[in-house]
Amino acid sequence: MYLIPDHVFDSIYEITPAFFAANGLHGMLVDLDGTMASSRAPLPPESVRPWLDALKASGVRVLVLSNNKESRVKRFCEPLGVGYLFRAMKPLRRGFRRGAAALGLPLSQIAVVGDQIYTDTFGGNCAGAVTCFVRSINRDDFWIGLRHQLEKPFISLGRKKGGR
Repeated sequence: MYLIPDHVFDSIYEITPAFFAANGLHGMLVDLDGTMASSRAPLPPESVRPWLDALKASGVRVLVLSNNKESRVKRFCEPLGVGYLFRAMKPLRRGFRRGAAALGLPLSQIAVVGDQIYTDTFGGNCAGAVTCFVRSINRDDFWIGLRHQLEKPFISLGRKKGGR
């Protein structure tokens, strides 16, 4: 089922170079808002840079794939020195395909990392990537909490699927 993630994590920081190596993955399309930072944070938290640097140092190709507008994504990504695609129109496959082309990898070798089942997981699964759901950083937001209630059954199935 397309709504069930392959792997479930509490945060991006649990997704390590060892995870990529163990799963034969060489690239990552990672969501921004709610995944790497709060949607209210204009700049990346200090903890994001060492995480990205460790992944890149191990050979993982990284691209931020966001549905947000260019000014938001550019302001966040430029200080990190990481590429990005904005207005990706997730869950449509086109954005994921563009991301894979930018990384120069087939989708089967890419982890799609995000905090939304209905955009990141659904779109990543439909496109043929390995999907990694992470708990949203914006958990205190009413609408995020409501969405999470609707996503819970799929997250639970993903935990069983991924052995977590």
